[in-house]
Amino acid sequence: MLNPIYATTILFTSLRTSSSSSSTTFLLLYPYTTFFARTHRKKLHKLPTFDDAVSSFNHFLSLRHPPPIQEFNKLLTTIAKLKRYTTVVSLYSKLELNTTIKPSLITMSILINGFSQLGQMGFAFSVVGKLIKRGFELDVKTLTTLMKGLCLKGRVLEALSLLDDSVSRGFRFDEVCYGTIINGLCKIGKTKTAIEMFPKMKKIRVYPNLIMYNTVIDGFCKQGLVDEACGLCSEMVANGIGLDIYSYNSVIHGLCSVGRFRAAAELLDEMAVRRKIYPDVYTFNILIDGLCKVGLVTEARNVVAVMIKRGWNPDVVSYNALMNGYCLCGGVDEAKRVFDKMVGRGCLPNVISYCTLINGYCKVKMVDEAMMLLMEMHKKNLVPDTVTYNCLLDGLSKSGRTLYEWDLVEAMRASGQPADLITYNVLLDDYFKHGKLDKALGLFQHIIEIGILPNIRTYNILLDGLCKSGRLKYAKEIFQLLSAKECQSNIRTYNIMINGLCKEGFLDEAETLLYKMVDNNCLPNYITFDTIVRALLVK
Repeated sequence: MLNPIYATTILFTSLRTSSSSSSTTFLLLYPYTTFFARTHRKKLHKLPTFDDAVSSFNHFLSLRHPPPIQEFNKLLTTIAKLKRYTTVVSLYSKLELNTTIKPSLITMSILINGFSQLGQMGFAFSVVGKLIKRGFELDVKTLTTLMKGLCLKGRVLEALSLLDDSVSRGFRFDEVCYGTIINGLCKIGKTKTAIEMFPKMKKIRVYPNLIMYNTVIDGFCKQGLVDEACGLCSEMVANGIGLDIYSYNSVIHGLCSVGRFRAAAELLDEMAVRRKIYPDVYTFNILIDGLCKVGLVTEARNVVAVMIKRGWNPDVVSYNALMNGYCLCGGVDEAKRVFDKMVGRGCLPNVISYCTLINGYCKVKMVDEAMMLLMEMHKKNLVPDTVTYNCLLDGLSKSGRTLYEWDLVEAMRASGQPADLITYNVLLDDYFKHGKLDKALGLFQHIIEIGILPNIRTYNILLDGLCKSGRLKYAKEIFQLLSAKECQSNIRTYNIMINGLCKEGFLDEAETLLYKMVDNNCLPNYITFDTIVRALLVK
């Protein structure tokens, strides 16, 4: 694919340094579309629908004397505004086949936007090449479109380089362009680079607006840099830009994420009392979720009470957060009461509601209740995710149920939820526990064949199963290969092998492995020493 910065540098050699001209300004849509026939014209009201626009475009193309390119541009613009970019590209291809119609700068700019929105930046830059060859000049809008397309593909640093290169060649960009780059940088975690854009903008008299500040504040908060976010809020106010609900929500979320709940509560109070900006359901949900994640469920319930007192009804997100909080503390019965209360108040549970409760039941080994909820989900056409199925499988296994008697993996496939490594690890462990050695080895081979890379937990399950089934020789061979597979042995791995060696009477090898363990900065624990001491006493 053509490098956009390199391509644009080549293209700029044939450009003037002026930022825009009247010839490159996009035309506004007329309030009606004009149909051209062979001998007469007929006015029609503005086309409101996608099908009408496509039909009219094809009708124009079929005419012996088609209308001017402006009429095609209006239709392509209408279709682009409906976000049907694939159709824009398809119709442009038809247009190019008609030798009597010459695409204009606007036509090609619409096409560049279509490719950019589809993420097909190679094609977008190839259209830029055609545009230059035909004698057109690039303008700020086209360059902004290219940068937006690069940002949509996550190629934000390339977009930033294109911006810098364009500015050095005399182009001046507006808030839309800088806002696009700032948003892209924050999305890839380059928030500090985004804030460095502000002084550059001010030099050309483009000033950060509320949306830009909110984007950077949110970026800082997501990275845990809450103090920097608060500093930026102060800068906003100093520059005469008032904080809005989004500014406060971002900072409150950031404070909750780092456990500063008192500061979050104080900010909530300032927001409502001093600034007269009243919290919404999202604001309260941030606090509820943050408190529940650190086990402060009682405090979270108090927030719900305040929320209701201020006239806001808890939504499914509020209830899900509370349920998750109770489940994390082992209070699955209380979580179920929250679930029932939610239903009683006419708030429909979603997939997350069911999955949260199923996971809670599985953690306390109440798998029958979890399976009943799974059945209820299927009746309501709600599809459990892979995490929920994994939790069910783990819960069944830990409760002593034999997983091969359950068709959960088949149910996963039927519902379009792919089994992942966690799924296979649970199944592998269960097969070994129930003495199904052939099934276990066959499953391990299957994992390799479908391209899933085993992790150290997979190998620990395999090594432990082999040692306990008297296959120490194979376990030793696999253990020796771990370093070659770039899978770092941990304390559990060493303890499994030392226990296997001790049980078979290979105490010297166990002692050698103990020294190797220390050399590899994996310090023995009480299980390691207990295993060796017991073996020595038996000897």
